[in-house]
Amino acid sequence: MDMPLLCAGFAALSVTLYVLLDGFDLGVGALLLLQPHERSRDHMVDSITPTWDGNETWLIMTGVTLLAAFPIAYGILMPALYIPIIMMLLALGLRGVSFEFRAQMKRYRRRWDVIFAIGSIAAACMQGLILGALLEGISVEGSSFSGTVFDCFRPFSVLCALCVLEGYVVLGSCWLEYKTSALLHGFSVQALRIALPLFLLTFGFAVGTAFSVQPGIVAVWKAHPLLLGTVSCTVLIAALILFGSIGKRPDVRPLAAGMVMIAAGIAGLAIIVFPMVVPFRLSIWSASSSRLSQIFVLTGAIVVTPVVLGYSFFAYWVFRGKTPEKGWDG
Repeated sequence: MDMPLLCAGFAALSVTLYVLLDGFDLGVGALLLLQPHERSRDHMVDSITPTWDGNETWLIMTGVTLLAAFPIAYGILMPALYIPIIMMLLALGLRGVSFEFRAQMKRYRRRWDVIFAIGSIAAACMQGLILGALLEGISVEGSSFSGTVFDCFRPFSVLCALCVLEGYVVLGSCWLEYKTSALLHGFSVQALRIALPLFLLTFGFAVGTAFSVQPGIVAVWKAHPLLLGTVSCTVLIAALILFGSIGKRPDVRPLAAGMVMIAAGIAGLAIIVFPMVVPFRLSIWSASSSRLSQIFVLTGAIVVTPVVLGYSFFAYWVFRGKTPEKGWDG
């Protein structure tokens, strides 16, 4: 049994679930900045309250898998990405603090909403910065990072940061269209009509730029034109379905189309990167830990994954349908 491949597959699954599930609540957080009415902001926060903390579990599982199953890659990537990773964790912590304080300090709720939005935007941008740095390439000498901590702040990484933020705003708008009604439903429709074209424009520009900053991507496209062409068509078709279903029934269709669009984009990235764990530098087999460590990781994954999936499914099922305008407590 190919243990490094199984561990890499679990890490890819964790990343995908994190982006899809935490992406929309980061998007909702970012949209708080544009919502002037306190009652509507409360409604937006109520829509993500039952599930937002559980969504971040997948990010923790990704980090643990990388550390335990691919320690050499962990040792290269961490020093290369110290700044965006630390800033992302601080931003996620800021979200958690402001989320609790806005409920208790009603007099300053607007300020906590702004902090929550800033935390959401910063977390999304840092994730995009990490993605851009990985795709452009990490400087490696032997089995160590040989660049500087500022290498990740390059124009392509900044472009990816903007792309990820816009993608999350698209998912957040889709979520609000699905979960809300009346005025907030109209707000989400308007936000989606602006955010989707901006995201597609930025995404297309980022894809075009990627070919010039990373020759390895060109080689992968030449090696797998049919596979990557299929993924690209899926992204485009899902985007067209999403655009055509904005403001129309059923409300779940834009969210479903948005999820497919983002998932197809992640699949494309996985095809480009595979089988590397440090993109274009180190393969999953070269960076893997001992077989015993990988058995330990996979045993944990087999035990924990059904529990987290079951909890998430239960939470989404219990709080299904439109979010009440007066909150879940009525």
